[in-house]
Amino acid sequence: MKKDFEEIYTEIYEECVKDLKSARNKLGKFVLGILLVLIVINVIVGIVADYKSLLTISISLSILVLLIFLKNAHKIYSQKYKDMVIGSLVKKYNQGLSFDSKSGLAVIDYRMSNFDNTFKEYYSEDRIYGTLEDGTAIQSSEITTYDVSHYVDSNGENKTSKTQTFRGYYGVVKLSKNPALEITILDDNFTKKYSRKRVEVDSSEFEKFYDCITNNRVEAMEIFTSDLIEKYIDIRNINKYLFEVKIINNMLYFRYKCGDVFEAPAFGLGLNKDFIRKYYKLIFYPLEVIEETVNHIYSYVDTKQ
Repeated sequence: MKKDFEEIYTEIYEECVKDLKSARNKLGKFVLGILLVLIVINVIVGIVADYKSLLTISISLSILVLLIFLKNAHKIYSQKYKDMVIGSLVKKYNQGLSFDSKSGLAVIDYRMSNFDNTFKEYYSEDRIYGTLEDGTAIQSSEITTYDVSHYVDSNGENKTSKTQTFRGYYGVVKLSKNPALEITILDDNFTKKYSRKRVEVDSSEFEKFYDCITNNRVEAMEIFTSDLIEKYIDIRNINKYLFEVKIINNMLYFRYKCGDVFEAPAFGLGLNKDFIRKYYKLIFYPLEVIEETVNHIYSYVDTKQ
């Protein structure tokens, strides 16, 4: 049986608070030491410099150096935070899942879904991988994609423009049972309203959020029963983010347009209950919908055998 959020949060707080406080204090003392050194340097420059411009340059460089150290200190803390808090959050929710902050999904894993192949640049990190409770293989990570265009400006100079096309949570599921169907649940789009493959689902709220596209309407509705449809409605009502799923024979792909995930806060430990609850929702609400979808697919396949 899965633990509820309150139980998970209490365990994570007790396990992580001491080490995170120690890490934050050490990094704080290090940055403070750098600040004191820079202050001393600028005092000396102010005393011995013949020109005020030298002091101005010295202060400007000191601010730049301090910002670099602050950025690196936050990066170090964020890495420790992910490994401890997010890793523990994942494992406590499901012992079959693991978390690796240093790796992501390969670009081919995203291209296979064909959600969006117009991007030119792709970045991925914070991989969650393993098996669902029934043993089904799953892997997911944060991904960011960009479209990149090149142009010549009015001065004749070559310029590059980047436009973010997706940032959020993406996953791949290898189904152990093949439904021999193609079903796509996409964000509601006016251009899809008149598609011959679009299915009118018996739920006005579902229709408000999604379009269901399939090559077999009757079979698809055997999988997307009213209780599963309710799960898809709930995730949009709870977190408000775009949620899309594709079932292509024995593969299932999903993405959740939630922006950055798993980052530590700039200040504080990041163990505030509301902060941890946000990550809990971002990770596990999609997983619960996917697990339920997988269960319905397997039930459908079993009835056809």
